[in-house]
Amino acid sequence: MPRSGLIGCSVALALSLAPLASFAQTAAAAMSAPPARDWTTWGYDQERTGWNRGETTLDKTNVAKLKLLWSTQLSTVPNNEALSTLTAPLVVEGVNVAGAPKTLVFLLGADDTLFALDADSGKIAWQKTYPNPEKPQHPADTSCANAAQDTPVVDKAKGLIFFVASDGKLRAVHLADGSDAMRPKPMLAAYARAWSLNLIDDVIYAPSGRGCGNLDPHSTMATAAVADAFKPGGDIVLLEPASISAMDVHDLANPVLTRFYTSGGRPNGAWGRGGVVKADRGVIVQTADGPVDPASGNYGLSYIKLAPRVTRLLDSYTPSNFKRLNTYDLDLGSASSTAFTLGKRTVVAGAGKEGVLYVLDVDNLGGLDHSTPLYKSPLLGNDAASGTEPGQGVWGATSTYLSPEGQRFVYIPMRGPPSKDAPAFQNANGPVPHGSIMAFELTDEGGAVKLSAAWTSPDLITPDPPVIANGVVYAVQTGDQPLLQRPAKDGVKFGVKGPEADLFRATPIGPMVLWALDAETGKLLYNSGKLITGWTHFSEPVVAMGKVFVETHEGQVFAFGLPPKSAKP
Repeated sequence: MPRSGLIGCSVALALSLAPLASFAQTAAAAMSAPPARDWTTWGYDQERTGWNRGETTLDKTNVAKLKLLWSTQLSTVPNNEALSTLTAPLVVEGVNVAGAPKTLVFLLGADDTLFALDADSGKIAWQKTYPNPEKPQHPADTSCANAAQDTPVVDKAKGLIFFVASDGKLRAVHLADGSDAMRPKPMLAAYARAWSLNLIDDVIYAPSGRGCGNLDPHSTMATAAVADAFKPGGDIVLLEPASISAMDVHDLANPVLTRFYTSGGRPNGAWGRGGVVKADRGVIVQTADGPVDPASGNYGLSYIKLAPRVTRLLDSYTPSNFKRLNTYDLDLGSASSTAFTLGKRTVVAGAGKEGVLYVLDVDNLGGLDHSTPLYKSPLLGNDAASGTEPGQGVWGATSTYLSPEGQRFVYIPMRGPPSKDAPAFQNANGPVPHGSIMAFELTDEGGAVKLSAAWTSPDLITPDPPVIANGVVYAVQTGDQPLLQRPAKDGVKFGVKGPEADLFRATPIGPMVLWALDAETGKLLYNSGKLITGWTHFSEPVVAMGKVFVETHEGQVFAFGLPPKSAKP
């Protein structure tokens, strides 16, 4: 695959390069520090492992004793277009609130309200709303909700939380009281569909796609939107091109923005909910359906590695069957990856709608032809090659865990039953027609990657990405409706868009249930039964400070933990 002219394809608003040495220094400092007990970014860490290495309270011996400690109804009103009423929670310990250290839980509402809750009681410590005066140029629907839905990120050392409200501006406020720490800085188009923020070496990263955002026709971003013009009401409106944005916030008084476009229009967006993944000397994302033509700046159906601050493309991997993936809407963009060490390498592992697990060397993603992976699994799910309807395969994120014995596990949330070509799992928890968490052990054998199928969870309706803490995997059956439109009935096709379609999409098909399983064997340790009222969309459970936190579409937050006398000192 030709790679000429790749540096020029990145449309940068500022061209300063981040020193590569700073990434190495940051990594070395992180390795020397004890693992954090709290949860300050989506997926716990910059590598999006989903593994809280600092959790010490909950373990295999006591997790069966989990109780519902509290639930709090927040003020954000759910609607049928914004399926994610609240972002995934973040948990920060040691916040100085009125002179006393507190553990706070942070969530961003779809109505641009940032909430801070007391982790022990569920009471609201503070909340603040950021009104958006700009009118959206597209009507809201479940693909483009015209709402803030990106999980924020915390800079604990500075006592700040960064987030992007629906006006597309990056904000930083103090954890203790929500007071402003910087002037709002435009980062994305207003009403853009953005995904979880990541903070790496004083740079905030945010991918956006789906063409949702308002676009100023005179802006630099609009010059890239050449392929997706349409005419609602006779006016030509350009669709926001898919991009990865990076804001250097080293100097809060003068933040600097750079941007890399993965497409000249709507396709090729990186819409995995984990956003960008930190890798050696850069960041990695998985992109969605769309043109595959790097010479023209189109990076569809690929894993792409970008330099710090997304100033240029470093490497890419595109599956050799990308034409088939495009034809059947089996894009990689439905999920996000995780990075970790395997043998002597750092690798990135991920999957998408196709139902195949890829393991790539972060220093050489796809070989000389950019299409040769380090490892590609057999088909694990989605025999029907179902893309958007009914949405089988992997929609979420891959997570990982290293056992005390040195076993490397990866976990994927698979929608639908296992493939007939999937390897036999050592342990199973019954039939899984609707979906499951699939656990695999990865080993490096002389430079070759070997995959062993370890276990599957019980049947889960639309599973969320699992997370791990202290040898326990926490998984959520979301109950989310995987269909985007109701099937035809009596010869009448149900509309793709409109109020009825949004109502159908926002109607759950099952209860929300929290499960806990042994990370190595899949043994069932706990399930929440009927304690959670509601369902959720595009989130993750969070395990921190001896508690498990989940949120629902109805705007509620639930905290599970041990009864006081069962907790470890």
